[in-house]
Amino acid sequence: MSAVQYRRYAAECFQIAEATSNLQYRATLMHMARSWLQLAERAEKNITSDLGYEAPPSARERPVMQQQQQQQQTQPEKKGE
Repeated sequence: MSAVQYRRYAAECFQIAEATSNLQYRATLMHMARSWLQLAERAEKNITSDLGYEAPPSARERPVMQQQQQQQQTQPEKKGE
């Protein structure tokens, strides 16, 4: 989702909160709006950041990766060789 979409959701939460007379609902909506704004800020930072995210290997890939790692490990030299 884009920062623009997050900001739209935040604005919508603020609008609904203003129209709500129930204080508990209003507080919840205000909290949600602030959370949407935080997500928008993070999304904007991610656009400008050169850092990438690589997902961890899936459960299917892990056994294959472990086998490859074991094969790459060097075997200890035997004495007398």
